[in-house]
Amino acid sequence: MTTKYRYGIDIIEFFKHDADELQKLVDQRTAQYYRHSQSPAYPQLGVHVDWFSDKPLTYALNDLLEWTNKGYTIAGAFHEPLHFKVHLKKPQADIDADLIVLAREVAEAYAESRYARNVAEHARQVEITLAREVREQEAAAAKALADKLEAARQKAHAALIAEYAKPAKGKAKPEVEQAA
Repeated sequence: MTTKYRYGIDIIEFFKHDADELQKLVDQRTAQYYRHSQSPAYPQLGVHVDWFSDKPLTYALNDLLEWTNKGYTIAGAFHEPLHFKVHLKKPQADIDADLIVLAREVAEAYAESRYARNVAEHARQVEITLAREVREQEAAAAKALADKLEAARQKAHAALIAEYAKPAKGKAKPEVEQAA
């Protein structure tokens, strides 16, 4: 999808690109977009714009007309003593452009998260491989040590048998049984 991530060279691709998973993420983000209202406090993209003015109502309505002339429609309005607040819905052309931007952002975020998951899985697999090799080397060393010990035991056993198989030097006193 992107050449930013070099699978097969730096990292193994354990988690392949899944179009269904990406579409699910795009659908979730699109649903958030339609629920969200964009404002200076929440600059995240949304289908609505929270517009407010602390000017007198006459001036605020003139400012609002500029927005409606751009294609925004009024979804709701609230007038309080110190300010005028309106929820504006974006024009369809802006919504379509935002959805294209959202799809691109979600695809990039998906590629980044998939790469991060692949990096983590790659590190985990390397650790598993290293642990297995260490265990195999330890088992081979233990087997070699056991073989050396067995060879030394057999050599000592043969030496003892050879030593005690020789006749005794000197006169041996015959053992006499004493009657009780």
